This record gives sequence, C-alpha cells and structure tokens, in this order.
Amino acid sequence: MSEFSDLLEEYAQLACFIDDKESEIAEYKKVRDKIKAAVQAAMCTIGISNAKSTAGHAVVLVNNVSAEVNDAEAFLNWVFESGDDSFLQKRVNNDAVKSYVDDHNGECPPGVTMDTVNSIRFTRAKVK
Repeated sequence: MSEFSDLLEEYAQLACFIDDKESEIAEYKKVRDKIKAAVQAAMCTIGISNAKSTAGHAVVLVNNVSAEVNDAEAFLNWVFESGDDSFLQKRVNNDAVKSYVDDHNGECPPGVTMDTVNSIRFTRAKVK
C-alpha cells in the first residue's frame, strides 16, 4: 500500500505547488483584465474594431451574442408554429436524465443515452 500512499503524497505536493502558483498568477490576471478593459473601452471610443501594436500583437473587438428564453411556453409554441427548429439545440438536462434513470431502474428516456465518467476530487490537508 505504500505505492498508493506515495502516489497520494506526490499528487498532494504537486497540487499544492500548482495552487500556490495559481495564487501568484491571480494578481497578474487582475492587472491583465484591467488593461484589457481599458483597451476595449479605447477601441469603442476611437471607433475601431481591430488594431496592431508596434510589436505586431493584434487585437480584435468581438461581439458575443447571448440569448435567453424568458417564456419557454411562448417560445416553444412559436418554434413549433413556425416550423423553424434552427432555434433549438439537441441537448438534454443531465441532472434530469440522471434523476429519471434513478427513478426508472436504469432506463434512459427514449432517444437518450447516458454515460458516467468517474474522477477523483482531492482535498488538501488542513495546515495545523
């Protein structure tokens, strides 16, 4: 069992090292995010959508779109009436499927398959 114990200890040491480095990097990320926000604001003020630094670094203003359904019944009625199913995505709520499977002797809803992937969660020992 010492090989297993050695693996756990090696994992713990590496996880602690990475956590410490991530804490150090977090401060740099905050500064980077402030600079990024300032660049974005400047681009909007100037009215440009892309730019290059003198060193050749490129920046592009990207417009991300996010849509949310706030009335599911109205939306689904409209989709079915219009016949335009391009507004729908083919995915399922994992928690609902898991609950259904648990309640139906391991059977998935029709047309659905479920996979389970095992992983470990490591918790650092408390320092005394």
